[in-house]
Amino acid sequence: MANKELECPCCGGTLSYDLHSKDIVCPFCDSHFSLDDLKAYTDNLATDKEEDTAWDESQVQAYTDKEMKGMKIYSCDSCGGEIIVDETASSTCCPYCGNNILVSKQLSGDLKPNLVIPFKQDKDNVLGSLKAFFKKKPLLPGAFSKENVVTEVKPLYVPFWLFDADVSGRVRFKAEKTSHWSDSEYDYEETKYYSLVRDGEIAFDHVPVDGSKKMEDQLMESIEPYDFKEAVPFNAGYLAGYAADRYDVSKDETFSRATTRFREGTIQAFRSDIHGYENVTYADSQIQLSETNAQYALYPVWILNTKWKDKPYRFAVNGQTGKIAGNLPISFGKVALFWSIFFLLFVGLFVGIGAIANYIVPFLVAGLIFGAGVSSIILAVMARKNKNVKFQYGASSYVRKDSFHILGRKDIYLYRKVSKTARPTSKDD
Repeated sequence: MANKELECPCCGGTLSYDLHSKDIVCPFCDSHFSLDDLKAYTDNLATDKEEDTAWDESQVQAYTDKEMKGMKIYSCDSCGGEIIVDETASSTCCPYCGNNILVSKQLSGDLKPNLVIPFKQDKDNVLGSLKAFFKKKPLLPGAFSKENVVTEVKPLYVPFWLFDADVSGRVRFKAEKTSHWSDSEYDYEETKYYSLVRDGEIAFDHVPVDGSKKMEDQLMESIEPYDFKEAVPFNAGYLAGYAADRYDVSKDETFSRATTRFREGTIQAFRSDIHGYENVTYADSQIQLSETNAQYALYPVWILNTKWKDKPYRFAVNGQTGKIAGNLPISFGKVALFWSIFFLLFVGLFVGIGAIANYIVPFLVAGLIFGAGVSSIILAVMARKNKNVKFQYGASSYVRKDSFHILGRKDIYLYRKVSKTARPTSKDD
């Protein structure tokens, strides 16, 4: 901890004592700290607790002999995917690559899910959702939705580990406050820098982590959340007419992702308690997990596979809520068209203002720069609508009701910086 006391909170440089100002100073970034403020900051660091992110493993059972007799494993020779089906099925198509797969062996020794959320969305609803999904994408090539033929629409129970945890901890943020004033010669800007510390507790229930290596984690998180209230104890009868992906992700991998989501969710919640500051950014955190639990569950997903210009596209639909996710192609012709329209509109607006003010050339130059920049930003935002597959930040949909409490707040002033700019002199001077 002695080393931490010598480090500049701003840049990490070694601090020293200045005899003239009687402040602690950093020779690298020219920051000044009072002894009292720096002591408050280092004292707070000294009370940080060690992290504790250990997990209790769930009591997941194996299938009974009776249940195993009613199920078989299909194995795809093309992509290696394995799915579990009831014994009445004789052949099927792989939900991942579309190739035909044959029964390879009887199920044996697999983990039995604790829970299952039954399908609520049927095939017609799913195809309708896909068409609506296409219509809301202005940069989608017109031929994609007109010529698109979905080659596979498959319902699949995807394995998930569901994690519960009570989280307590401390999150530290950096923040600023800016003020301005002037005198007869200069305009001043003062920026004060703070370390904001929040101690508290929060709990999360049923945070899902994808348990299938063949299923893209980002795609699965993009169709969250599921309504856990509709989960029921697993019964092999729910697989009648459906397939279930086989669980093949190690516990260590799922624990790591769950812990990351708990940490991010805690940071998000603690950040919501901070008000009245500017440029609030995350600095560090220490969390402790307790009352941890993990359950194995099957969640309903519709998989839609299609090809366009020989490139495969996969979409996933939440089989409970109907939420859809999938990345779509972008028409570069439409990008150029929309960019040109926005660019010309902005340039025309600036030229019109310049004509009124009788400063056409300066406004034309400004319009060209502004139009090019803003048009590019608008097109980038539009293009993101075609790419909605992404990891979820945090776990806000899974916070246990009334579990979030801030138990301690410390807003520690660190130092300030003042800049000044000469004011323009008048012609009379």
